[in-house]
Amino acid sequence: MEENKITKPRVVFLKTPDPKNMVENIIDGLNKSVSARNFETKIVEINVDNLQEVINQIVEFKPLFTFDINLDGMIYAENEGQKQPFCDLLGNIHITWFIDDPMIHFTKLKPVIQSNQILYATIDIEHLQWLRTLGKNVALIPAGTNPAKIPPPKEKEFEVAFVGPLTDPILIENDWQQRFDPNLFGFAVELGRLIYRNPDMPIRFASGYLLSQLSPEFQSALIQFQQENEEEFSNLLIEIGLYAMHLRRWNIIDSIENYEVNILGPVNGEVKDNVVVFEEIYTQKDVIDFISKSKISLLSQPPFIPSSLGFTVFDSVATGTLTFVEERLASKSFFEPEKEIITYHPIDFIEIEGKIAYYLEEAPDEREEIGKAGREKALKEHTIYSRGEILANIMEDIIRQSIQEEKKPEENN
Repeated sequence: MEENKITKPRVVFLKTPDPKNMVENIIDGLNKSVSARNFETKIVEINVDNLQEVINQIVEFKPLFTFDINLDGMIYAENEGQKQPFCDLLGNIHITWFIDDPMIHFTKLKPVIQSNQILYATIDIEHLQWLRTLGKNVALIPAGTNPAKIPPPKEKEFEVAFVGPLTDPILIENDWQQRFDPNLFGFAVELGRLIYRNPDMPIRFASGYLLSQLSPEFQSALIQFQQENEEEFSNLLIEIGLYAMHLRRWNIIDSIENYEVNILGPVNGEVKDNVVVFEEIYTQKDVIDFISKSKISLLSQPPFIPSSLGFTVFDSVATGTLTFVEERLASKSFFEPEKEIITYHPIDFIEIEGKIAYYLEEAPDEREEIGKAGREKALKEHTIYSRGEILANIMEDIIRQSIQEEKKPEENN
């Protein structure tokens, strides 16, 4: 008599096209971690040309879970003339991990929001709270670094590395003046500046706060616009968030006088003579490599991550380069300021250049000590492998709850 084989729960990781190669690094790390637990995993690369092949692989593999980043791996099927998520028809659980603001992916989120087969994960508490207002179950999985992609410590060739992209905010304002009426233009600029001054303030909260300070007529008009054009209103907030990001970044770069700043990624606008632009450096691998050869990494996070840290911060700290990041509660919850990272306020330009001068000229040994301590902390506690452990725990909890639900009718009988 043959022994019954115990099969492991199966997980398919959907790897989508990504010019920065972040998705590949994240999924490779998660796969390594999850496969070390009681799961059988499979990585599938999906694009518009191999969709049917991927569907066949998924059906044949019979996964209990599928996983993707930012809903980019969502597969739809036609059922009685209606588009449905493939996981609804297949009967598996689809987990999607938003590594930036879900609002940015509103057009992909809205059609599947009614599905009960999708579990959302996010890197930011504010994102989690927003998704919960939509009535969805959401898990928090912070960003992290993939140790396999971090090079050994290198000689420092450059003074300051600054990760872009970067656009002169005047160019954005000029574009808005052509497209917006005066009232909407004033609202957009003021909201962007409000977020610029307050890096911890979520854009959705800031929008409501600012609107409450304006005339009843404008409040009524904008609320009606939001209710009737939900997608367009989300796109407006995204534009304003990007304006705040570029306003912050541009002013920081413009304020640095005495040191060479190397911008990684595209720049739109005229920069000063002490700024060197490396437009061709934008993939995660190239950014990590350049930062690892810099004495200081000066980072300005997008406003779309108000209460956590993005992947670039963890990658930068992991290289052993002294990393500057905006002062906020999230910075302190992952790393200890002045011992593992350096924090700054984005509109205190005297503080920013003062700290750059101190760590470049007066305290190079301290700079190296903080960089080393940050690297050790990142590679020990904040890896993509540890985030994979969280993902594995979530999937095991789902399986456990499912088994308990199946037992209830038997117990009642």
